[in-house]
Amino acid sequence: TPKMHNSVLVVLLSLACAHEGLAFAPHLTGSLAQARVACTFGKARAFAASSISGRLATVAPLRSRAQRRRTSGVCSLTAMFTGIVEEMGSVLALKEEEMAAWDSPGKTVKGVTLTLAAETVLEGAYEGCSIAVNGVCLTVTNFDKKFFTVGVAPETLRLTNLGDLISGSPVNLERAAANDGRNSGHMVQGHVDNVGIIEEKWSDNESLFIKVKAPKELMKYIVPKGFIAIDGTSLTVCKVNFEECWFTFMLIDYTQKHIVVPGKAVGDKVNLEVDVVSKYVERSLGNIVERLAKIEDALGLSVDAYVYTGATSQAGEDAIAAKVAERQKQRREADRSEQMRDDTVTLIQHTAPGGVD
Repeated sequence: TPKMHNSVLVVLLSLACAHEGLAFAPHLTGSLAQARVACTFGKARAFAASSISGRLATVAPLRSRAQRRRTSGVCSLTAMFTGIVEEMGSVLALKEEEMAAWDSPGKTVKGVTLTLAAETVLEGAYEGCSIAVNGVCLTVTNFDKKFFTVGVAPETLRLTNLGDLISGSPVNLERAAANDGRNSGHMVQGHVDNVGIIEEKWSDNESLFIKVKAPKELMKYIVPKGFIAIDGTSLTVCKVNFEECWFTFMLIDYTQKHIVVPGKAVGDKVNLEVDVVSKYVERSLGNIVERLAKIEDALGLSVDAYVYTGATSQAGEDAIAAKVAERQKQRREADRSEQMRDDTVTLIQHTAPGGVD
């Protein structure tokens, strides 16, 4: 029950704080849906925890009510976004420069920094906080009232469209979500999986439809009416073609005016982050998938054929049903042949004078 979950949570946090030599004072809400823990360690820190899921959400210094409206850097442990873009910023500079190596004093290495003009996302910002840039969670290394700078790792440049940015390019920006704030989008990590290519754009009255070509390995996570983050924007998938590896989504008039995607042309790249829940489900069902694979092998089916050739359509289901029926027929015929052989042997044993070896 929620009450039991809270009790267990309080005990675990008490033990953890005692181990670290911290003072512990839990405050439970009336609904017992949260446990707030105050620990004294130089200065007070607030721990927000969800008793229902039993997971620690984040850790951050106690702040004023106005500051708590947004997390201005709880990303030291985890940064989560909603996919609701707060503002469109613009690129001031993307450059490669020499940086001090972390493992060798006096040694320098090449690194890439991205400097962007912004205002809204800098409210409450500090060095080390996270800001999503076109859906990529990046750490702020320097900032002022009108700009901020982030470092961009080589892996990030390989898997996202940030390397294509030039001075003046518009970008979607969002701060990390508040622990107690509403989520009007979905759970976005800021961990881009790969890029997609815009293949087609068309209008339906005030709505804008966009067709995106996606990497084959991501298609199993993209489903009609499911979530997907496009350049950091939480959007709903419309149609999906697994065989040709594309999907579509739609933008209403308001969204078109507040994100960068409508301004992109056919052939341009967009950052893709699939719904992470689907990945956890896949991992949890790993054992079952392996067992299904063995069954499919026995039936002469293919996982790829099922997923990518429209097996979820009626035609695909009919094809699988026909394959199963054919295999069952073959087994029945084999069983009949075996039975006839056994009957023949039995008959000979009963009629032949010397029996049958």
